[in-house]
Amino acid sequence: MAYKKWINACDNQKDLIERLTRKFSRPVAMFLAARGVEEELVEQFLNPKLGDLSDPYRFPGIQDAVARIWQVIENGGNIMIHGDYDTDGVTGTALITTVLRKNGANVFPFIPHRFEDGYGFTPDSLEKALVGMNGECELLITVDCGITSNEAVVAANKRGIEVIITDHHEPSSELPEAMAILNPKVYDDLKDLQLLAGAGVAFKLCHAFIKYGRANNIGGFSTDLKTFLDLASLGTVADIVPLTGENRVIVKHGVEVLKKQLRPGIRSLFEVAGLKGKFNPSDITFRLAPRLNAAGRVGDATEALHLLLADSIVDAFQAARRLDEYNKIRQGKELEIFNEAQKQIHETIDLDNRRSILVAGHEWHQGVIGIVASRLAREYNRPAIVLTIMNGTAYGSGRSVSNFNLVETLRSCSDLLERFGGHPMAVGVGLLSKNIEKFAKAFEVETKKHFSAEDMELTVDYDGELELEDIDDGFFSFLERLMPFGHGNTKPVFRFNDLEVVKCYAVGKGHCRGMLKSKSNHSINFIAFNRSVNEVTTGIFDVLATPELNDYFNEPKPQLHIHDLRLVY
Repeated sequence: MAYKKWINACDNQKDLIERLTRKFSRPVAMFLAARGVEEELVEQFLNPKLGDLSDPYRFPGIQDAVARIWQVIENGGNIMIHGDYDTDGVTGTALITTVLRKNGANVFPFIPHRFEDGYGFTPDSLEKALVGMNGECELLITVDCGITSNEAVVAANKRGIEVIITDHHEPSSELPEAMAILNPKVYDDLKDLQLLAGAGVAFKLCHAFIKYGRANNIGGFSTDLKTFLDLASLGTVADIVPLTGENRVIVKHGVEVLKKQLRPGIRSLFEVAGLKGKFNPSDITFRLAPRLNAAGRVGDATEALHLLLADSIVDAFQAARRLDEYNKIRQGKELEIFNEAQKQIHETIDLDNRRSILVAGHEWHQGVIGIVASRLAREYNRPAIVLTIMNGTAYGSGRSVSNFNLVETLRSCSDLLERFGGHPMAVGVGLLSKNIEKFAKAFEVETKKHFSAEDMELTVDYDGELELEDIDDGFFSFLERLMPFGHGNTKPVFRFNDLEVVKCYAVGKGHCRGMLKSKSNHSINFIAFNRSVNEVTTGIFDVLATPELNDYFNEPKPQLHIHDLRLVY
């Protein structure tokens, strides 16, 4: 197993830790300090309230946008909601669709087909969506797309359709000629909102819509936006945006709504995912989102939308079972392509001298190459692009690591691309297959300019050094207040030195568990996934681990979930 560099996130934070330990235990103080939570922000971090959400009217043009929505509702006009086919886009589309329908709107949601329509809001997707509306549409709202859809907005305007864009992707130099652009990345004074997911921006629009309706006495009085935080949190966690700031508020409260399973679609999704008992954001990441995404990857994302909009539990269960089957198909195709990509890397790429990964295969399933790119980026700790070649054209997905900006890098070699776009951490690309080799070389050259050999080192961050006795009942009772855990607010990881392995035995396939003891004779159970008993032999170790409660047999017992360890002697 490759050696990892251990990085103490609390280095240079001694003064802050000292101040925080006046109010909190040492483990909690270290956790907060490692995340840069200053004293004056601790209460807001530990108790994120819905009142902490900022005024949606901060978005330029949003009042005019929601005023227009209310006007179209009053006139009985048709509104199109044009989303995207991933979980973020589908949940945001379901969110706006449901809120507007509850307030009397004639709403026609549309999700493009990944293979037939391609990504985003385009002139072709506009025409296809209009077929379902008999060509009659007054207003179009995009969700999780549209910020670079200049041609599509022009096409809509020519038809007399006004466009409101809600998006969170990187804008290009020329903005679309929409009546309103609700994307925090467009406005410098909305920097605190620039980490919102597409569903988060959609929630902002709904907040402004209800606020305007109530203030002007025209509607929204019976709409409780808190009950829509389940959809907003699903999209937020699934899109892997940092769970800080307003995202933390959305997910903290959204998880509580998800637990109630108020929607038939959510209840059915929980059922097919086998979710019972405790629920947390990691269940969104590993159980719910993959099933919602699977529809768009190997089927039709509209089925995921139908699930979330379902009024009947019978219809919802049928849709959820289909998504579950799609997910099984997705898993099989993903494993097949991942293995082929691994073989290609080992045969054609000199990893000792390469900073980037680019692999390509004929007719690789376009719906899963993004997941494969994510796995390769994690496996080799460097930017990875996976291409599928079809009829002379290569379509691909890229995933990044650390703080490496994929979008900026692609801009530097865009002359070889037919199209590209996305986030700094995740992109989509298209190019002629004859240019793959040239692009691979150009991408490597540009990557080397901003991504050093040191950046490729495998690292693991931890929140400071503790003794086993620091992990007491008080810490575990406080743990829930540190949630939700996820991207940007990971579970606590601490370093424990000079622990003796006094017991170790195998569990499952390639895992082990046992007991550790400190020099002061404090002991605790441990679990180590993907480590054999041979790796955790008897001896003295330094350990990086997450303290947690093991609920096996409904008797919570403290244990350390080991992430890495080093043999001392």
